[in-house]
Amino acid sequence: MFNSLKTSFIQATLGGTIWITFLANLVFQKEFIPFNYTWHLLAIGSLIGITFGIIYPYLWTYSTFSARLNIFLSTLINTFCGFAAVYLFSVEMFDFIKPFLVPIFVITLIGHIIGFYFYSNYQNKKQVKKLNQMIS
Repeated sequence: MFNSLKTSFIQATLGGTIWITFLANLVFQKEFIPFNYTWHLLAIGSLIGITFGIIYPYLWTYSTFSARLNIFLSTLINTFCGFAAVYLFSVEMFDFIKPFLVPIFVITLIGHIIGFYFYSNYQNKKQVKKLNQMIS
Protein backbone atom coordinates (compact mmCIF):
# COMPACT_ATOMS: atom_id res chain seq x y z
CA MET A 1 0.00 0.00 0.00
CA PHE A 2 2.73 2.50 0.95
CA ASN A 3 4.74 1.83 -2.22
CA SER A 4 1.62 2.27 -4.33
CA LEU A 5 0.71 5.54 -2.59
CA LYS A 6 4.31 6.77 -2.83
CA THR A 7 4.42 6.05 -6.55
CA SER A 8 1.07 7.71 -7.22
CA PHE A 9 2.13 10.73 -5.11
CA ILE A 10 5.34 11.16 -7.09
CA GLN A 11 3.51 10.79 -10.42
CA ALA A 12 0.72 13.20 -9.47
CA THR A 13 3.15 15.75 -8.04
CA LEU A 14 5.41 15.67 -11.09
CA GLY A 15 2.48 15.82 -13.50
CA GLY A 16 0.81 18.60 -11.51
CA THR A 17 4.01 20.62 -11.29
CA ILE A 18 4.61 20.33 -15.03
CA TRP A 19 0.98 21.22 -15.75
CA ILE A 20 0.90 24.26 -13.43
CA THR A 21 4.27 25.47 -14.75
CA PHE A 22 2.88 25.28 -18.29
CA LEU A 23 -0.20 27.27 -17.22
CA ALA A 24 1.98 29.85 -15.45
CA ASN A 25 4.01 30.27 -18.64
CA LEU A 26 0.81 30.95 -20.56
CA VAL A 27 -0.59 33.38 -17.99
CA PHE A 28 2.62 35.26 -17.17
CA GLN A 29 4.11 35.16 -20.65
CA LYS A 30 5.25 38.78 -20.81
CA GLU A 31 5.68 39.47 -17.09
CA PHE A 32 8.68 39.20 -14.84
CA ILE A 33 8.20 36.43 -12.30
CA PRO A 34 10.28 36.50 -9.12
CA PHE A 35 12.31 33.38 -8.48
CA ASN A 36 10.56 32.68 -5.17
CA TYR A 37 7.31 32.19 -7.13
CA THR A 38 8.81 28.83 -8.13
CA TRP A 39 8.11 27.69 -4.58
CA HIS A 40 4.44 28.50 -5.11
CA LEU A 41 4.39 26.32 -8.22
CA LEU A 42 6.08 23.47 -6.34
CA ALA A 43 3.60 23.85 -3.47
CA ILE A 44 0.68 23.67 -5.91
CA GLY A 45 2.21 20.54 -7.45
CA SER A 46 2.56 19.05 -3.97
CA LEU A 47 -1.09 19.85 -3.18
CA ILE A 48 -2.09 18.06 -6.38
CA GLY A 49 0.15 15.10 -5.43
CA ILE A 50 -1.27 14.88 -1.91
CA THR A 51 -4.87 15.17 -3.09
CA PHE A 52 -4.81 12.92 -6.14
CA GLY A 53 -1.79 10.76 -5.34
CA ILE A 54 -2.39 9.93 -1.67
CA ILE A 55 -5.80 10.97 -0.35
CA TYR A 56 -8.01 9.89 -3.27
CA PRO A 57 -6.34 6.48 -3.76
CA TYR A 58 -6.43 5.85 -0.02
CA LEU A 59 -10.08 6.84 0.34
CA TRP A 60 -11.33 4.89 -2.66
CA THR A 61 -9.05 1.84 -2.50
CA TYR A 62 -7.84 1.18 1.02
CA SER A 63 -10.16 2.87 3.52
CA THR A 64 -13.18 1.22 5.08
CA PHE A 65 -15.24 4.40 5.45
CA SER A 66 -18.81 4.53 4.20
CA ALA A 67 -19.45 5.84 0.71
CA ARG A 68 -21.10 8.98 2.10
CA LEU A 69 -18.08 9.77 4.25
CA ASN A 70 -15.70 9.12 1.33
CA ILE A 71 -17.72 11.47 -0.89
CA PHE A 72 -17.86 14.17 1.79
CA LEU A 73 -14.14 13.92 2.63
CA SER A 74 -13.17 13.92 -1.05
CA THR A 75 -15.32 16.98 -1.67
CA LEU A 76 -13.99 18.84 1.37
CA ILE A 77 -10.33 18.07 0.62
CA ASN A 78 -10.72 18.80 -3.09
CA THR A 79 -12.36 22.16 -2.41
CA PHE A 80 -9.83 23.16 0.25
CA CYS A 81 -6.81 22.16 -1.84
CA GLY A 82 -8.31 23.82 -4.92
CA PHE A 83 -8.77 27.11 -3.11
CA ALA A 84 -5.29 26.83 -1.57
CA ALA A 85 -3.81 26.23 -5.04
CA VAL A 86 -5.65 29.23 -6.47
CA TYR A 87 -4.41 31.36 -3.55
CA LEU A 88 -0.83 30.24 -4.17
CA PHE A 89 -1.17 30.92 -7.89
CA SER A 90 -2.76 34.37 -7.62
CA VAL A 91 -4.14 36.22 -4.60
CA GLU A 92 -6.24 38.44 -6.90
CA MET A 93 -7.83 35.39 -8.51
CA PHE A 94 -8.51 33.93 -5.06
CA ASP A 95 -10.19 37.16 -3.93
CA PHE A 96 -12.34 37.03 -7.08
CA ILE A 97 -13.60 33.46 -6.49
CA LYS A 98 -13.79 33.57 -2.68
CA PRO A 99 -17.48 34.65 -2.63
CA PHE A 100 -18.34 31.55 -4.65
CA LEU A 101 -17.04 29.04 -2.07
CA VAL A 102 -20.45 27.53 -1.28
CA PRO A 103 -21.56 27.07 -4.92
CA ILE A 104 -18.16 25.60 -5.79
CA PHE A 105 -18.46 23.21 -2.82
CA VAL A 106 -21.96 22.14 -3.93
CA ILE A 107 -20.88 21.61 -7.55
CA THR A 108 -17.86 19.63 -6.35
CA LEU A 109 -20.13 17.52 -4.13
CA ILE A 110 -22.47 16.80 -7.04
CA GLY A 111 -19.47 15.87 -9.20
CA HIS A 112 -18.18 13.48 -6.54
CA ILE A 113 -21.60 11.85 -6.17
CA ILE A 114 -21.84 11.32 -9.94
CA GLY A 115 -18.22 10.14 -10.07
CA PHE A 116 -18.82 7.69 -7.24
CA TYR A 117 -21.86 6.29 -9.04
CA PHE A 118 -19.83 5.56 -12.18
CA TYR A 119 -16.82 4.32 -10.17
CA SER A 120 -18.92 1.89 -8.11
CA ASN A 121 -20.75 0.73 -11.24
CA TYR A 122 -17.38 0.07 -12.93
CA GLN A 123 -16.04 -1.77 -9.84
CA ASN A 124 -19.19 -3.91 -9.64
CA LYS A 125 -18.93 -4.92 -13.30
CA LYS A 126 -15.26 -5.78 -12.78
CA GLN A 127 -16.10 -7.95 -9.75
CA VAL A 128 -18.94 -9.69 -11.63
CA LYS A 129 -16.60 -10.49 -14.53
CA LYS A 130 -13.97 -11.83 -12.13
CA LEU A 131 -16.50 -13.98 -10.25
CA ASN A 132 -17.96 -15.33 -13.51
CA GLN A 133 -14.47 -16.31 -14.65
CA MET A 134 -13.92 -18.14 -11.36
CA ILE A 135 -17.19 -20.06 -11.73
CA SER A 136 -16.60 -21.19 -15.32
